[in-house]
Amino acid sequence: MALIQCPECSGQISSKAYLCPHCGFLLAPAAMQTFTRTARKARKRRPNGSGTIVKLSGKRKNPFQVRVNTRIDADGYPVYDILDNFPDRISAEIALAEYNKVPYNPNDRKKLFCEVFDSWYSWKYKVPHTAAGPKTSSQNCAIAAYKKCSTLYNIAIWDIRTQDMQDILDRPDLSHATLEHVRNLFRQMYKYAIQYEMVPKDYSLYTSIRKADDDVHGVPFTPEEIQLLWAHRDVPFVDTILIYCYSGFRINELALMPLDDIDLDARTFTGGLKNRYSRNRTVPIHSAVYPMVCRRYSRQFDSLIYHTDTDGITEIKYREYFNAALQACGIQTEHTPHDCRHTFNVLLDRAGVDRAIRYKLMGHKGTDINETVYTHKDIEQLREAIESIKTGA
Repeated sequence: MALIQCPECSGQISSKAYLCPHCGFLLAPAAMQTFTRTARKARKRRPNGSGTIVKLSGKRKNPFQVRVNTRIDADGYPVYDILDNFPDRISAEIALAEYNKVPYNPNDRKKLFCEVFDSWYSWKYKVPHTAAGPKTSSQNCAIAAYKKCSTLYNIAIWDIRTQDMQDILDRPDLSHATLEHVRNLFRQMYKYAIQYEMVPKDYSLYTSIRKADDDVHGVPFTPEEIQLLWAHRDVPFVDTILIYCYSGFRINELALMPLDDIDLDARTFTGGLKNRYSRNRTVPIHSAVYPMVCRRYSRQFDSLIYHTDTDGITEIKYREYFNAALQACGIQTEHTPHDCRHTFNVLLDRAGVDRAIRYKLMGHKGTDINETVYTHKDIEQLREAIESIKTGA
């Protein structure tokens, strides 16, 4: 072997080199073609059971078919499933290598979103989502979020991509709280699907909620509007508005709260959603709205708020009743159910309630470690704070 000079960059290279290691100049095209053909013939045989790549006959867009052995038939022969077809051998090799790192059953690619939800729900809660009987707040939130995903029901979860989920999270008719439940459902379902090898990757990680959090923005009811609500307390659904205003719960925190978590003897609500500061918090029932809670509390219904004898009231339907109730009271300002939560915070502040207690009742994280870790308020202190709010009754 001797050294020669590259005609392109003048670098010193071996006389047997096919290309220059310095600049990549191809020195002997014919020799390179011979080398490529030789290398192709020398391709090693794959281990048994690791799958194969077959070049299909005819003129095809994707001629390279990846086949994987998934079972043995009654005669002892391996049976293969088609993983996919690819435009070139390199793409097929990559797909087969990825499959052999984390094998999956190609039939799982056919599982619809609705089927995966059914299996995930049964796996998580140990009962089908259609099962009768009382449900926890977590179960109700999962089912409510699933109902917002009807556009995905009949799509194979393997084929669902980030944009498909993002389209739902961009719906203008859904509240921020509802969108949080929907995204949480996506995250949990994909975590389950990854665990059981139903999807290649977690596309839910790339979704986001673009709507502003309505926990930040809101228009509290004025003292005059609160007086109007009390004056029209017998108008349908005005009682629910007052219950929200004097408890501080988000719309679905109370609407989906199991009746077993409403203790009429102890006069408390226990529940909450969204985060660890909100969940399972206990809020005393204000004495002024306690009779309303007692009247609405009925085992005939699944909800304290969503009362109806004909068809179920959803969050969107409730907003219609909410708006109709405000109009009947003569309240012209546009409000949302979440404004009741802002009203509760304002009422506590006007009553001079300690900030740590307000955070506890609202289910908010404190602003310093003393409030979040070392401050402990018992139920009687919380009740005293609630009762300090004066009503127009």
